Amino acid sequence: MNSWLIIGVLALYIIILFACAFFGEKHASRLSTRGRMLLFSLTLGVYCSSWTFYGATGAAVREGIIFLPIYLGPLLFVGLGYDIWRRLGRVRQHHAISSIADFVAARYGKSGTLASLVTILAVIAIIPYLALQLRAIALSASVMLEHNTQVISTTTNGVLGLTAVLAILAMMFGTRQIANTEQHGGLMLAVAFESFVKLFALLCVAFFFIFENPENLLQISKDVSKTFHEVQLFGVPETFWVQTLLAALAIICLPRQFHVAVVELRDEKHIRGARRWFAAYLILTIIAIIPIASWALHAAPAYLSIPDVAVLSLPLSYGQDWLTLLAFLGGFSASTGMLLVSSVALSIMLSNDLIMPALWRLNVLSRHDKRLPQVLKLTRRICILAVMFLGFLFFHFFNDIDQLSTFGLLAFSAVAQFSPALIGGLYWRGGSRQGVYAGLVIGFILWIYTLLLPTVLRSLPTEYSAFAEQFLVHGPMHIQWLRPEALFGFESFAPLTHGVTWALGLNILLYIWVSRIYRPSVAEQIQAESFFYYETKPLPAQNTSTDISYLNHDVARLKVGDLIALAKRITGEGPTVQAFRQFCIMNNVVLNENSSANGMWWRFTEQYLAGTIGAASARTLLTTAMVNNGLALGQVANILDQASQWQRFNQNLIMTMIDHMTQGVSVVDENMCLVAWNNQYLKLFDYPKDLVYVGCPIADLIRYNAERGECGPGSIEEHVRKRIHWMKVGSAHEFERIRKDGRVIQMRGNPIEGGGFVTTFADITAFRENEAVLEARVSDRTQQLANALAEQQLAREQADKANMSKSRFIAAASHDLLQPMHAARLFSTALEQSVQTDEDRKTLQQLDRALYGAESMLSALLDIARLEGGTIQPKRQIYPLHDLLRDLELQFKSIAAQRNIKLVVHDAQFWIDTDPQWIRRIIQNFVSNALRYTAKGRVVVGVLRSASKPRHIRIGVWDTGPGIAEEQRIKLFQEFERCGHTSPWGEQGLGLGLAIVQRMTSLLDYPVHVASELGKGSCFMIEVPIVDAPKVVATPVQAVPLRTKAYKILCLDNDETILEGMNTLLTKWGYQVFKATEPEQALEIIQNENIQVWLVDQHLNHHKIGLDFILENRQENVPVALITADSDPELPQHLKELNIVLLKKPLKPASLRSWLSGLKISK
Repeated sequence: MNSWLIIGVLALYIIILFACAFFGEKHASRLSTRGRMLLFSLTLGVYCSSWTFYGATGAAVREGIIFLPIYLGPLLFVGLGYDIWRRLGRVRQHHAISSIADFVAARYGKSGTLASLVTILAVIAIIPYLALQLRAIALSASVMLEHNTQVISTTTNGVLGLTAVLAILAMMFGTRQIANTEQHGGLMLAVAFESFVKLFALLCVAFFFIFENPENLLQISKDVSKTFHEVQLFGVPETFWVQTLLAALAIICLPRQFHVAVVELRDEKHIRGARRWFAAYLILTIIAIIPIASWALHAAPAYLSIPDVAVLSLPLSYGQDWLTLLAFLGGFSASTGMLLVSSVALSIMLSNDLIMPALWRLNVLSRHDKRLPQVLKLTRRICILAVMFLGFLFFHFFNDIDQLSTFGLLAFSAVAQFSPALIGGLYWRGGSRQGVYAGLVIGFILWIYTLLLPTVLRSLPTEYSAFAEQFLVHGPMHIQWLRPEALFGFESFAPLTHGVTWALGLNILLYIWVSRIYRPSVAEQIQAESFFYYETKPLPAQNTSTDISYLNHDVARLKVGDLIALAKRITGEGPTVQAFRQFCIMNNVVLNENSSANGMWWRFTEQYLAGTIGAASARTLLTTAMVNNGLALGQVANILDQASQWQRFNQNLIMTMIDHMTQGVSVVDENMCLVAWNNQYLKLFDYPKDLVYVGCPIADLIRYNAERGECGPGSIEEHVRKRIHWMKVGSAHEFERIRKDGRVIQMRGNPIEGGGFVTTFADITAFRENEAVLEARVSDRTQQLANALAEQQLAREQADKANMSKSRFIAAASHDLLQPMHAARLFSTALEQSVQTDEDRKTLQQLDRALYGAESMLSALLDIARLEGGTIQPKRQIYPLHDLLRDLELQFKSIAAQRNIKLVVHDAQFWIDTDPQWIRRIIQNFVSNALRYTAKGRVVVGVLRSASKPRHIRIGVWDTGPGIAEEQRIKLFQEFERCGHTSPWGEQGLGLGLAIVQRMTSLLDYPVHVASELGKGSCFMIEVPIVDAPKVVATPVQAVPLRTKAYKILCLDNDETILEGMNTLLTKWGYQVFKATEPEQALEIIQNENIQVWLVDQHLNHHKIGLDFILENRQENVPVALITADSDPELPQHLKELNIVLLKKPLKPASLRSWLSGLKISK
């Protein structure tokens, strides 16, 4: 194939990578949740390097099923290792971990030496793996350029130049920003794109072979059957399981995999998505490898002298140049993706944990140097170049290794040595720094001796082959028990199994044994606790405020401004200023750069810098700053460690306290995202498991509740908008809501200074149960008089508190509930002035009557809440029973007709002494219950004369429903009790109706009678006294327009609907209306217009009071009316003394017109 064509395609592909990176930096954060989850899953595909792209095919050809472990291991990890992955992600976020070395150092006392050791070992382990990628690129290039020869060239011509190009790509993609806690959107999008390309290329080659000839599928089936037959005959070799273990550990132990799977993890939900998407990615790769390996088993030697390049040789053998180019790009993507991420990850480790600490210790670089960000970026770029060059050198000197899988297994077995410290640090508090040192050092020494050394010896030139063979067969100086591949006489295992068993086994053993001898220090124990605090809890918002007030003294002569200046030299001015401002907002403190830097500021600065230069380097930098400013080293350690210890202690204490509160608590940040909650909150609302997480938009939770009907009637989006608006404007609120299950939830919301909102949720339905328990306890323990009196006093105080809470609810509810009814009456009356025909007028009269009935019902319902407090009494008057019966028939006949139930209302011409609203409510309750539970038959409303009492009648409701059992009748009038039946019409009451009836009839002195028989029906009756009909009854007169003076009227109300209704009504009456929703608007109108009448609502926005506005701005001789639904008994007298007219909501238009008509105002 033409070399210029290959170069051109590679150049175009590199340009596409650039475009992906630049696009990702600008737009990756805008992806949807599913999009970010898919992007994260694809970046995990960097695991599939050239070993899996090329080497897996070679392994399948040479050893059959032995190619599966490199895929089976990750599949097992994503299936079974979720808890490990989840803990790693939570700890990384809390400690701002930037690399695997940083993680190990942070876990074991923030040891800089340990971080350096891990970094050195990681570089040693990964260099052969980098050489693997370069060898794969060289092999693929040789196949593309020299496929007509029978011997594939593996010379190093051009590989050095390509290494330099890849180093430049890595430097450009991986060092554009140095704050590693920020998301590398550009780099990750480029890696995700490469993961897609290599999978697409493999699948294209595989499916081409499958569909090129129908016999190919039969050949594949035979090869697969043969392989499984061999497994059944000979079993699976032990290396299969060893490689599976190594591949599983590589998911978190390879520096590049740790970087993409842990450091780049931004949302715990992405792990759950990756378990599906990444598993599918691996399974598709396995499916693609099988047909290619089947072709390689039967290919002619002219096309396949090395099985590792079968992916390229297959399309070449069929003359498919386009497919060959695609396969070449897939292999190139597999190599470059690994090289990019590995070099970036290693450069972070080298700069953070080796070079920068050395520069500070040797005083080569000052912490005050303004060039510090540029030096750090340059250091990382030099590290990338050095890592790539070391990989090239290994490839150049050891390029005689003929199997790609050998490189991969070397790297996997090396990084597996990190697993005891990594996984042990997550699950075992007893692990110590000395145990990690012992395990890592001995483990890596054995890895070098048993695995790396034999590989190197076999790759030596021919003149050294005799020495290498003697060393491997007889051991050093002919000491047989020191043979690298048969150490201490263990000869029955394969070399890989032998080396891994010795290295990893002794690593684990020494880690546990030495840790038990050298227990963790106090500092290590404090640090370790932070790794276990989040083992079962989601992370709260980063930099959560904690109380360390005992540190609020001058711990050094440094100021807060000094810490900011220090951080700017590491991360730059913009990110530093933003981070410190955000910290002030979340901790409710003022940013004063001249104030002394107390422990809280030191702790935050250390945590912030750890995300860029690593935990150990951040600790070293701050220690240097403190010591240079007058503090002894012991004081420095004490301040930083105590700050960390008390921060963790207070977080534990606060979280424990919140979780044990009986109230539910939720905290929302200034972005309207949920950042904290307790278990009681989850229990109260029964949210799905995946709905609540840190950073969840609170709008999603409000919408979920609204969809379940928990927010009341109305538009779902309107409920969401209204509640979000309350929180954004910082409007404190308190209200109660009755849940569908009958529970009453009290909600209190208060703003957080600087942004955010805290809401508490309390279940107060247990109040009456507690009251009953207390009363029973008093009656049962009368002999303990002193204790009984104390308990009675406690119960009384609780009752007073509950009554006050209920009164506040009634006040708020009366205003909010009556507002819509108030507006409806205004519009109805305004419309009445415009109708012309009798039919329209009759319709409007029916509408007005329905509104009046609803208004009366609503007002009565609010009054019932005051019955127990004795604040309202029945308003008796002489009332015609005929009107009540006629209204009931009109109200319920349509419902009965819809349900095919015969409703019979027997008219009666009695006059009764009663409260019309109360008796309407009582009989309505009887009829609605009858229609609710009657499936067929009829409902009868009638009147009987009482046989036991003269001048009394019984008003009753009979139905043919299911009837009520005797045991249910006893509890019928108790709160939240129902008759035990389910409505055939799907209705469900709250069980409060008959309890309300019982209280009303008790105050009216009306006996209630209930008769019922199961299967036949029920009857509810009340005894009512009758009176003589009044001698004079007013005749209704049709409203006629009144002559009005064109007064200028100011209407001040916070409800736009009310204002519109008032405007429509008053305009039709001939008045000129000026509307205002805020007091400021009203004042402007008063100054510009000759306002002659004020109509002011009592409750305005932002907790402002209409009466206060009147008293502050009232003009002399201007009539004023205050409109309110408040039931304060002292308000009428107070307004009378102030010469202010009181108009009650819902406002009766006739009352308003009468008042306006009677005004005498001089213009």
